[in-house]
Amino acid sequence: MRIIKTLILLFISQIAFGQFSETIRTGRPGQAIGAFTVGKNILQFQQGLDYYSFADTKFPLRGFVSNNVVRFGILETVELSALVDYQYENTKFDTASVSLSGLSNLHFGFRFHINDQKGWLPTTGFQMRLKMPKISTDFGSNQLATVMVFVANWSLPKNMTLGTNWILSYNGNDHFPTGKYVLNFGFPIYKKWSGFIENYGQVSQNLFQTRFDGGFAYLINNNVQLDISAGYGNNQKIQDYFVSTGISWRITNFRKNK
Repeated sequence: MRIIKTLILLFISQIAFGQFSETIRTGRPGQAIGAFTVGKNILQFQQGLDYYSFADTKFPLRGFVSNNVVRFGILETVELSALVDYQYENTKFDTASVSLSGLSNLHFGFRFHINDQKGWLPTTGFQMRLKMPKISTDFGSNQLATVMVFVANWSLPKNMTLGTNWILSYNGNDHFPTGKYVLNFGFPIYKKWSGFIENYGQVSQNLFQTRFDGGFAYLINNNVQLDISAGYGNNQKIQDYFVSTGISWRITNFRKNK
């Protein structure tokens, strides 16, 4: 009960603080999400296309994912969100190939900004989404599942940032959780250009995997950002890589007319 009361007090105390940023804040590029929400009455879209390959397997696998996130701020520090992924995958065998396609993720949830940075105490936030089951024949899960993310970020000198995500997720097909982490270092490059490097990984049933990625973003204006990134992994003697490009944009008219 004390934990619940503490969370309620934190929630009430943060409602009064402003969350809206003059420049768009987005979870692209990279795996990490931020602690901030989009701000009250802001509608934001984050869309990307990822091409991936597992080339060193006995049967090479290639595919792509169309990733789409929609976020809307119901309060300055609380937002609702949805994630929709469409995936295509092809595996080549000795004399044939098998293709899979369909919705691979459909999530609904929220994000809550807890506190701003104070000295070395980080900016923090919490996000939880529910993964919907049976959304497609090839990729759908059997049961409703949760994905929970605790975010801790630091603003560093010269507009650099250090971000961390600590994730607990279920796949909807069994009762074994997957623990994940993301370590993200962001830095400005020149004017509207910025970059990042990242290490992220996961452990499930005593199997650990880790990968690295990095990329660039270009801010067209305060409400639109383009990005490109690439990543690489080498786990259990299997190499994989991906290339991603995307766009993030937001509509602020709802805020102006509130």
